[in-house]
Amino acid sequence: MEDLSDNREGSLADKAIYVLGLSSPILAWIFIFASWYKNPWFNVFRDAYSDLGGPDASDAWIYNYGLVTVGILLLAYSVLLTRRIPGKVGVIGGAYLALAGVFLSLIGVFHSGTRPHTFVSTWFFIQSDIAIILLSANYRRLLLGKILLIISVLAFPIAILVEATVGWPSTAILETYGILIIDFGVVATPFILGKETQYSRPSS
Repeated sequence: MEDLSDNREGSLADKAIYVLGLSSPILAWIFIFASWYKNPWFNVFRDAYSDLGGPDASDAWIYNYGLVTVGILLLAYSVLLTRRIPGKVGVIGGAYLALAGVFLSLIGVFHSGTRPHTFVSTWFFIQSDIAIILLSANYRRLLLGKILLIISVLAFPIAILVEATVGWPSTAILETYGILIIDFGVVATPFILGKETQYSRPSS
C-alpha cells in the first residue's frame, strides 16, 4: 500500500525547493539594487559589489544583512535538494552548494575592508561553481542538465581567457558574470529534478 504521508512530505519538500531556488537569486539582486540606490556613487564598470557593504558605503547593512539572509536561504535550499536528489554525485554537489551558502553569509559578516573578506568571497564562487558542475553532471543525460554542465565547466576557463586577453572592465562585471551562472544553476536544478522524477517514474 502506498504511503500517502510520504508523498505529501515529498510534495511539500519539492515545493519548498522550487520556492527557495527561485527566491534566492531574486532576493539577492533586490538587496544589491537597494544598496546601489542608497549609494549612487557606485559604478558597475569601476567598483566591486562588495564596496556596497564596505565602511564607506551608506546603509551598508542592507547589502551585508542581505547576503547573510540569502546565504541562509541558499543553505536551506541545498539541504532540501540534497535530501531529494538521487545519486552520490548530486548529493556531493548539494553539499558544496550548502557550503557556498555558508560562505555567502560570511561575505556579509566579513564585509569589504575586513581581512577575511577576499578569502570568503573567492571561495563562495569556487564552491558554487563546483556545486553546479556536480549537480548538472548528475543529470547530464537530460538536455537541460547537459547545457548547465557545459556552461559551468567552461565558466572558469572563459573568465581566465577574458582576463588574459581584454581584461574584465571591473570586479563588479566579473562578479555579475559569476553570479548569473550561479543563478542559472540554482534556478534550473529544481526543474531538472522535476524532469528526472518524471523520466524515471514507472508507467502505470
